[in-house]
Amino acid sequence: MSRAPTVCVTVDFDGHALWLQWDSALSPTRMSRADFGGEVGMPRLLDLFATEEVLATIYVPGHTVETFPEVCRRAVAEGHEIGHHGYLHKDHTRLSEAQERAEFERAFAAYDKVLGLRPTGFRAPGGDLSTDTLRLAAEFGIGHDASGMGHDVLPYYARRGDRWTPDGPLRRGEPLDVVTLPVLSSMIDVPQMDFLIQPPISGLHGYDKILRMWLDELDWMCQTLPDGVLTLILHPSSAPRGARLRVVRDFLRHARSRGVQFRRHREVAARFRAENPFSPAAPC
Repeated sequence: MSRAPTVCVTVDFDGHALWLQWDSALSPTRMSRADFGGEVGMPRLLDLFATEEVLATIYVPGHTVETFPEVCRRAVAEGHEIGHHGYLHKDHTRLSEAQERAEFERAFAAYDKVLGLRPTGFRAPGGDLSTDTLRLAAEFGIGHDASGMGHDVLPYYARRGDRWTPDGPLRRGEPLDVVTLPVLSSMIDVPQMDFLIQPPISGLHGYDKILRMWLDELDWMCQTLPDGVLTLILHPSSAPRGARLRVVRDFLRHARSRGVQFRRHREVAARFRAENPFSPAAPC
């Protein structure tokens, strides 16, 4: 059945956890980016979402929930989805299975203690999954992931057990009961809007150019895959800073004027499951 195109507005509320991964980043200047994100940027985004009547999915590390509990509670009270984003925003590809499990356990303890909830969605810190991450996520009750790039705008079931080797073709693993809500790098704010020395990111593109790029992606989906799901990824230390927030506002208003539905990730994942029941025997 055909439906209106869907846009999912998501926020990676990384906080200080992001910067704690790099020893050289532990300076008051760099940490002040996280201060801005929690004390200024996130409230600004929530104000904008309330004005534009948009419910977002907010991926937040457990450390950030503990550091900025009030704004996280506000997000929950206003109907936004909270997603798992690690405890200390660690790169999962550099962790052992035991270390990954510990990150899950500590983060879920923080969500429960501070917010009284258990997320069902996940986005890997930094976007990179290990070969164990989604299997572990499923064990912890995660039903949807927003890290994969196996499509641009169509959800799909993840796989586990893939094997890659330079001596032969990909050997596909088995379907995993986790819905992937794919991401597009062009729909992430930081590479376009910000300048960071570590990690090295040089953006600072013109705001008209950024808005045009986001709207071009939306137009392409509406014309080519009108049942698709386009995910916007914002960071409260970046997008709400100064005039950048107008780019987000204008994108939301343009999208709504074109009949787009705004949905949280958990809603899109539930709809996908209902229309595509999981089968462990399905071909990969």
